[in-house]
Amino acid sequence: MHGSVAALAGVLGLFIAQHHPLWPYLLSVAFVAWALAVARQPSIFLLVLPALLPVASFSAWTGWIGIEEFDLLVLAAVSGGHAYLAVESRRGGDRSPAHACFRLARIALGALAVSYAVALLRGLSDADGHLLGWFQGYEEPLNSLRAGKSFVFALLLLPLLRRLQECAADLAASRLAAGVATGLGLVAVAILCERSAYPGLFDFSLPYRSSALFWEMHVGGAALDGYLALTVPFAVYAVLRASDAWRWSVAAALAVVVGYACLTSFSRSVYLGVGLSLALLAWRLSVPGPWSPRVLPPAEPWRVWGGRLLLAVLVCEVIAVFGFGDFMSRRMAASDRDLGSRLQHWSAGLGLLRTPSELLLGRGLGRFPVNYSQAVPERAIPGRLRVVDDRQTGDAYLQLSGPPQNALRQGAFEVLQRVSPPLDGAYTLALDLRAPQAASLRVAVCQRHLLYDASCSGTVVSVPGGDRQWRHFSLQFAARSTSASGVSSPAFGFLSLRLLPGSGDSVDLDQLQLFDAAGRQLLHNGDFSGGLAHWFFAGHHYFVPWHIDNLFLEMLIDQGVGGLLPLLALLALAWVNLLRGPGRNHVLAPYLLAALTAFMVVGVFSSLLDMPRAAFLFFLLLCFALFLTGHAVADRRGERCLPPFSGQDRRDSL
Repeated sequence: MHGSVAALAGVLGLFIAQHHPLWPYLLSVAFVAWALAVARQPSIFLLVLPALLPVASFSAWTGWIGIEEFDLLVLAAVSGGHAYLAVESRRGGDRSPAHACFRLARIALGALAVSYAVALLRGLSDADGHLLGWFQGYEEPLNSLRAGKSFVFALLLLPLLRRLQECAADLAASRLAAGVATGLGLVAVAILCERSAYPGLFDFSLPYRSSALFWEMHVGGAALDGYLALTVPFAVYAVLRASDAWRWSVAAALAVVVGYACLTSFSRSVYLGVGLSLALLAWRLSVPGPWSPRVLPPAEPWRVWGGRLLLAVLVCEVIAVFGFGDFMSRRMAASDRDLGSRLQHWSAGLGLLRTPSELLLGRGLGRFPVNYSQAVPERAIPGRLRVVDDRQTGDAYLQLSGPPQNALRQGAFEVLQRVSPPLDGAYTLALDLRAPQAASLRVAVCQRHLLYDASCSGTVVSVPGGDRQWRHFSLQFAARSTSASGVSSPAFGFLSLRLLPGSGDSVDLDQLQLFDAAGRQLLHNGDFSGGLAHWFFAGHHYFVPWHIDNLFLEMLIDQGVGGLLPLLALLALAWVNLLRGPGRNHVLAPYLLAALTAFMVVGVFSSLLDMPRAAFLFFLLLCFALFLTGHAVADRRGERCLPPFSGQDRRDSL
């Protein structure tokens, strides 16, 4: 079985890599190399996957929404890990302790796996799953696979994770903690770069919320919120477990930038979840155990004074965000109104479950956006895009549609493509347009990270209606590189195409070309012969129809009671294991408890399982917590159950 899983994961990963819009051959080679590395040193996946999770996605460049580069990393780890397990299976079967908590965890995981399988089939059936495509969005069949892949990936890695917990518990824990802390550091650095470009590192009044490199937030969502909730406890772990002054300094710097990242998320749920997790962590660390002060590095004078300085810096960050800017205070003042709107949204979402079978099994994975738009038309998705093959000419073109006529036009829908950041000079955009009704199209080149413009230059094109002939337009506009903070700084750029409210229902686009002042062509796939390759899209200030904004309602609507109950059971079993079970004596137990609790708190106000990378990390930590024991289990024959990778690995895993 392990060999079959390894082969299937390898074939699937190479198939995906070969169809990558940007680097098919490079990713194919990297996929094979990474799979071989995991087969040689299986514990390395616990370091690399969490570390690269925040950066291994290029959706804003490729146009892939349902598939991303992180999927290749996971599939290669699955392939290499199961290849290792296939070779090593002769050493014996499962040696995990026969604890009742572990047996119940296996049953609950099996029930949740069945629920995911049923919900996936229901979602694909509802979306006409035989029409899968590489560049499908949130209303097409690929979104069902997108919503379910995180749990499937975690489940496929579970046998390797269990093997590591049995045979090299210390090594597995240290690599997991290091990987999560590394990924958190990359997110914090990304937020620093993002805010330095726009609105500025110390502007806490402008309504700007960071997204780091979580491109799935192009239609809102709380990927960053959920990620911070899961990972902040590991920053505390890095500070407390630092063995010397140099490592402590690095961990303290991480804590400072992570504090800045949490505060500038301006998310009330992050404040609540992270605050609760830190309080829970303080309580658990005060209880005698492997994490208690008697087993931590001694409290040298530099550590005492350094801790006081770190605490003072973090307090100053809180004062700065709340005292030198009013954005968060405005958000706090609007809490009652926002809660009322959210309650209405939850009620409308629950209305999707109309029959007993839907209440039991849900509406299917990934079907919330389209079902909600149909059931609540006044809150429908504000736009759609579709590549149409013209049978008369054999060419393809893009059709950009606005919201339904009876929808509240609260936001906008943009078609985007990454271009070089706007420089001082002029841009020339050439394109062909036509529309069944008179329409107005806003075209612009913007300095933008994801959702907010730092500087934007463009114009509005009026497209006459009723003429089925293409009209050619050539537009020129100046570009500015100065951000809203008044400082010229490097940033990403987008070509933005937006159908303005009050105009026609749709507009067709073709033969797009964008030239900079030097005459260089900046666009790729401007004739849409490659489908939506290189093209991206985003919501603009309106994200209601894409998310139910509650993890538990999200699970109920997608998978029904049959999916929600196993998930709640797994969470309860994880908490029991970390508080009263065999895992309570493990050094990571307090941090895992804090992370899972914070994630659930954020999940009360946000959809998190439809954010694949954050959901994968959640399921990985959940599985780690479910089968955590306080010590490594020795091989029955006195042999190592992992191959000897290096001398350091031997010492760490004994």
